[in-house]
Amino acid sequence: MSAVLGVFGERVPPRVTESATRMLAAMAHRGRDRSIVHRVDGAVMGVARQAWELDPGFAGPVLVARQDELTVAADATLYYRRDLARALRARGEYAGDDTSSALILAAYRAWGVECAEHLEGDFAFVLWDARRHLALAARDFGGKRPLFHACAGDAWLVASTISGVLACPAVSRELDATVIAEEMAALTGSADETAWRAVRRVAPGSTVTWRGGAAPASATHWRPPAFADTVTGGTGSLDDAAGELRLVLREAVSERLAPRGRTAICLSGGWDSPAVFATASQLLREHSGRRSVHALSVSFPPGDPGNEDELIGAIVRYWRTDAHWLRADEIPALDGMEERATRRDEPFPHPFEAMNRALARAGVAMGARVVLDGNGGDQLFQVSDVYLADLLAGGRWRTLAREWRARGGGVGVRDFARDVVAPALPDWLLRAVDAVRGGAPLAGGGLERRPPRWVRADFARRVGLAERERAHLPPRGRLSRAARESACQLARPTLGRMTADVSAFALEAGAEHRSPLHDARVVRFAASRPVLERRSGVETKRLLRRAMAGLLPADVLAPRRVRTGVPIGYFLRAVRAHAPRLVETLFRAPVLGELGIIEPDAMRAAWDDVLRRGSASGTVALYLALETELWLRAHRDGADVGRSDEAREDLSDHRARAVLAT
Repeated sequence: MSAVLGVFGERVPPRVTESATRMLAAMAHRGRDRSIVHRVDGAVMGVARQAWELDPGFAGPVLVARQDELTVAADATLYYRRDLARALRARGEYAGDDTSSALILAAYRAWGVECAEHLEGDFAFVLWDARRHLALAARDFGGKRPLFHACAGDAWLVASTISGVLACPAVSRELDATVIAEEMAALTGSADETAWRAVRRVAPGSTVTWRGGAAPASATHWRPPAFADTVTGGTGSLDDAAGELRLVLREAVSERLAPRGRTAICLSGGWDSPAVFATASQLLREHSGRRSVHALSVSFPPGDPGNEDELIGAIVRYWRTDAHWLRADEIPALDGMEERATRRDEPFPHPFEAMNRALARAGVAMGARVVLDGNGGDQLFQVSDVYLADLLAGGRWRTLAREWRARGGGVGVRDFARDVVAPALPDWLLRAVDAVRGGAPLAGGGLERRPPRWVRADFARRVGLAERERAHLPPRGRLSRAARESACQLARPTLGRMTADVSAFALEAGAEHRSPLHDARVVRFAASRPVLERRSGVETKRLLRRAMAGLLPADVLAPRRVRTGVPIGYFLRAVRAHAPRLVETLFRAPVLGELGIIEPDAMRAAWDDVLRRGSASGTVALYLALETELWLRAHRDGADVGRSDEAREDLSDHRARAVLAT
């Protein structure tokens, strides 16, 4: 994981190298041991990298790679390299060496701007084709490696972080109140817009191309696969599918283990990370050598909803090893909120930043440079009760009756209407009913999110928050409700942002973060399986659990009536400990109020209600508002806030004339 940048233009002034150096310096937290700024015809490209990333199995020793008219700056760890090499040979191309940069160059020669479609791994790269005067930037679908871009006059800039892009003085620092409101309210949000109006994100699974004189063009090279609409059936039995999943997962884990030495695995007591841990343990038991895996776990107090100590203990004993334990009460969740807000490029925080940083530091302290987790399991191997609405809409009455009874049903017609009938209604009808009910949703847990009541109604109407929310969700089309939910959860922008955050936390600690379940091959296989392998009655993740039979203790794999390992108590206690002082200080005259986004009196009343009643969802919503307010206060002095449309146009013209002259 590195810092990469590219500055492209028909006539790049010699002094732009100085701007590129400043851009790399602004990304020093992503790499400071080795760096280079390389000037070629029509472009300046750079990379900064940590020393340990120069080893084989990581990014490698090549910083900026060049071959003939092609130059690439890559932040990449590629997997399934043998398969890629075979595909390249079939196209008459050879990489020359096994580094990620060389493979990316060969892939571009083989497939052109569609090259990212043929790469598997965690990657973000910038490439310059001097002969065609074409630049492109691409990311994998998992989104661990970030990439941002901006136009400044006739030039196009790309960097690993927003702060890297903004380090060029020609880029506007105007904030976008609409995006800030969406982040504050945890709405679905755009895949490419950021809180900085001039700066765009290269969306996960996308390639952005640029030619001089034209606006950047974005194309999607990866989309979530079509999840199976069938309730039962599919190819083979559940046992057959479990055996196949075990093989696919085995390959995904094998590709992501550290090439030598130790791999740390963040182990919970659920089923996702234990599947990764068990698969890795079996692999290394069969192929003994100098590699090993070690479990990292967080211990929550007895009675806390996050406590899974007994389940985790059973898993590590099963594999005749032990876990390295961190105590949750020794990891202050929200200490230093103000300071962390100054370091974030965007308003939206990772609620469990402190815990993820602590896990990464513990992994590095035990000698690991790779940290694995179970991210992706919830999106791939389970589904909500919305599948019951599909049974109703499809006329599967007998199956619906059986599933309703198996999940415990409800107390009467009202429960059935809320949980089964309402989600089966068309979206337009649900919105109409919600409007009649004063905004209270008839069906809970839907994909479409609504801003909290303290967002100003006139602001929401003026910027079209509701319309933007619907536009950012995947179209229903012919998909079942369960299939649409799975596709949405897999590609929801907020989840991708949090994935990139966790990866950055690990990098700053000195490790690379990898997620075997977020493997394209695992995703495709999981999507091909019927709904009842993801959920039936009270059972979830049936396929994953069946695949782990014999690799995890039977009592760990047994169905659970309630979800375990939810760290919400840890989080809520931290918010309630920190909120009163900050609310009293910040919300007397909030910047969010100055921007016309919130109604401050309604916000303060909501805080009082949350602190009195203890609503979990209300606490989370108001925590995000608090973090957004802290972020605005930390960044407003260096940003353009609240300018009129005319002032924005004047400023844009001025910066276009001055672009890259510094």
